[in-house]
Amino acid sequence: MSNSEVPTGCIILEFHQTCTLYGGQSDSCESIERIQARKLKDLDWIRLTDQRFCTKDRQLDILVEKYLLEKFSTYFRALNSFREADCKRISVDWDVSLFSILLKLFHCGHFDISASKVAALLETSVFFGVDEAIDRIKTWVTLTSSTKDPREILTVLKNLPVIWDASHRFGHSSLLNFCAEFLAINFMEARSMSTFNNIPHRLLSACVDHIQLTVYSEKDLLDSLRCWCEGQDWVDEAEEIISERVTSIMNKVRISLVPLCVLLAHYPSKNCLDCNNRTIRITHYLEYLDLSGCHEVDDDMLFQSSASAPLAAHCTSVPPGDIPTGHIIESPISAFRYREPVRNPKWPVIPKFGNLKTVNLSYCNKISEDAILLWLREACPQLTEFYAKNCPQIGFTFLPSLAKECPNLEAVDISLDIFNLEDSNIYKISTEDEIEARTIRRNFLLWGVYPMFQLTSLSLRGRSEVRDNVFNIIAANFRGLVDLDVSNCRMLTDNGLSEGLKRLPKGLHSLRAQWTSFGPEACKELSSPTNIMIVRNDLHILDLESCHGLTPEGIASILKKETTLSTLNLGDTTLNDFGLYLFKGRRLRKLCVRDTKVTAKALSFVLRNNPGLTSLDVKGCKSACIDGYDLLLRDTYDLERRVDNIEIQTSPHSVSSIFQELESLHLLEDFEVGWRFSLLALEAMKPSSKRVRRLVVGVGGGMCNMGLQKISNYWPSLERLSLCFQIIDDDGIIQIVDGLRSLQILEIQNTISHLTPKGVAALVDRCPPKLVRLKLDRVATGMSDGDLLQLSKKCNNLASFSLVGCTQLTASSLVAISQNMRALTELKLEECDGLTSSGAQCILDSCKALERLTLRHNGKGLEDSFVMKAKDELPYLWFLSLDMCDSVSCSFETPELARRERPLNTVLLSRCNSPEEGIFPTASTSRNSRPKKRTPRDTIVLRWTRDLTLAYSTKTRI
Repeated sequence: MSNSEVPTGCIILEFHQTCTLYGGQSDSCESIERIQARKLKDLDWIRLTDQRFCTKDRQLDILVEKYLLEKFSTYFRALNSFREADCKRISVDWDVSLFSILLKLFHCGHFDISASKVAALLETSVFFGVDEAIDRIKTWVTLTSSTKDPREILTVLKNLPVIWDASHRFGHSSLLNFCAEFLAINFMEARSMSTFNNIPHRLLSACVDHIQLTVYSEKDLLDSLRCWCEGQDWVDEAEEIISERVTSIMNKVRISLVPLCVLLAHYPSKNCLDCNNRTIRITHYLEYLDLSGCHEVDDDMLFQSSASAPLAAHCTSVPPGDIPTGHIIESPISAFRYREPVRNPKWPVIPKFGNLKTVNLSYCNKISEDAILLWLREACPQLTEFYAKNCPQIGFTFLPSLAKECPNLEAVDISLDIFNLEDSNIYKISTEDEIEARTIRRNFLLWGVYPMFQLTSLSLRGRSEVRDNVFNIIAANFRGLVDLDVSNCRMLTDNGLSEGLKRLPKGLHSLRAQWTSFGPEACKELSSPTNIMIVRNDLHILDLESCHGLTPEGIASILKKETTLSTLNLGDTTLNDFGLYLFKGRRLRKLCVRDTKVTAKALSFVLRNNPGLTSLDVKGCKSACIDGYDLLLRDTYDLERRVDNIEIQTSPHSVSSIFQELESLHLLEDFEVGWRFSLLALEAMKPSSKRVRRLVVGVGGGMCNMGLQKISNYWPSLERLSLCFQIIDDDGIIQIVDGLRSLQILEIQNTISHLTPKGVAALVDRCPPKLVRLKLDRVATGMSDGDLLQLSKKCNNLASFSLVGCTQLTASSLVAISQNMRALTELKLEECDGLTSSGAQCILDSCKALERLTLRHNGKGLEDSFVMKAKDELPYLWFLSLDMCDSVSCSFETPELARRERPLNTVLLSRCNSPEEGIFPTASTSRNSRPKKRTPRDTIVLRWTRDLTLAYSTKTRI
């Protein structure tokens, strides 16, 4: 179309960069394509605005009415005032697909916008002065900020840095606020994206400062900001600017809400973090609140933070008239009454958070029962999951109250970590309070009024308050329970477990009952259907480790029925070949038969049927021979047996060691073994070695320096290596530290030969960088104070550290541990001469994240009040083991009653026959004379729960 053919009032917009091909409107022989904008239909607009239909080196002429351009665009309105007013053709140097979106707005009133085009459309609208388009972008921003479409959220997050940059360049504050708010609301999704490190510093800073910042926990925010800082390219920045930016962004973390073990691992000095702000970040967008490990959170902090949380229009507060004041409700059961939780008058009115479905208050021991119940009722109407692990202030009577306040609950965990004790040689000194026991039984009878139909998962691990009658009431009221954990509930009997399993109306998917009295009666009930219509054939996880009441026949009856198991743990039980041969499951992923009497033939039978096994534990199984020499020692014969009408044919191949079966376990990642594990077994595992990440070799294994060299070659990505009673010297340690640089857990115990200064130096200088757990028990007996000082500096992120038998250490080493290993959650120091000769107050002052602490035979110097101080000064401590020999007066003060606000539940106090002679001699005498041999006499075991105080005595050292 020539200029003379242009209709009056129209103008040709000429584009040279790209153009769109229309089959019927374009002549392939021409290099110019002509379009009349007002004649375009919907399909034409779609193709014109889509860059996929664009090609280069063509010219596009679009005929447009002048009045439309002047009406919407200040750019073309200005051109009409100058020499271009009489022009019939104007060249537009802009992307045709973007400009076509504006043309569609001019002609049809439709503005097609998406997250990937927002920045470009904003720049286009600003350049051509189209206010209508800018208003449409703002409207899109308003609608998109509250979207819940996962795909749209990810698309916006991906393009957010570009939108922020364009908004910042053109000074649009509304879009800048949108970017900060959208990133704040969807921060948890953004942190998991690969583009998270591309977020500009100003945008991230504005996001963290935003009132709607939604994070599961302050720990997640800390980890995200730290990863962002580490992922930045600071090449062109001055050190002062880098330091200022890192400090400014990290200073926004509220450290009072970060678990101490995480905080001390990364920021031992706390200089760059905010210590004053104690407000929990709660918004109405939050779905999961994780306060686990935040020991400073108390009642007031929980309610004040909820009251000050930003609200959406649909969020409501609890009217003052609806707040209970602590009255008594009469139960339909006339003999009992139910007490409402008491509300503190100073607690403010709080809103309802309708999206909050999961709350984790583990280790929050300063929040009272009443505060938890009231807060859950008022703030979490849709709560489905509640976790309060290691909260001793929560009694077992809390559970029926929780059933009333939160009827939609699906998962509850109120477990306690306790130390496992063998039942043999234990003498009870004092018994539980029967009045409290009757109170628990009485309160649980009220559950008939508030049955929890929705609950599917319940963990009561370590709760000694659970008794037979209470467990039966639980089973009767949990109509949908499929995941049950009653491990370490020592008060439960075999009959009580049997009766409880009988009351469960549905088949379990997961049953964990470690260290309980699970026996023949419970086995009989678990292996039999509840009625004609229901058969228990859907159990996926069965964990009965250390259930010493089990019989081989009871185990066999379970294994015969359960064919869908994916996890099976029967370690330290009476399991034998009879039970394994009856097991016909083919879905096993994890199998533990440690310390049982199973043989290689029966174990091979199970391994052949389960090639997808990822975890195998046969440690302590003497009969499960894993050594190629057995092929030469055993006669070749055929054995034919019948077990319950099942014919089992064993050929010469099935008689061989099970290491031949390990060749087919290509998915094996976790392997624990002991007796007769040798180089031949290691060679046989080579085909399946690529995925192995954790290896434990226990008593009876034949691992030596050559084996460690092969391990380094086969499994360079090994994450855990544990060796006990193996022949390892300096060269073996060098093989470990040089070849296994990905190790996270290194445990070496009781080696046949001790390390020399050469091996100790290699371990100290070349310790794997990712190590979080280190155990050196009777290995580096010659370690000096200087060696330990260097080791503590190199491994300052350790979470667990164990050192036994280092007789050359002095009190300065304990100071080095307290100063450089502040993130420890577990510390064991035993038989280290002089280590506690000056006391251990430095440990209590610095290592605040400790959960388990063992100090035995390290020198007389501990105060009599050490137990009391440890209980008060270590907020996470639940296990403490000491020796009377280390006490200044050969005794320790202990609390008489349970302290509900502290998690400490187990204290072991070992005693020797002659405490005065049982102490290690001082450093001056140890060099000239041999120390006198100690003869352990017994161990006093003190245990506390919220309602009970128990004391035991054992004949041997624990």
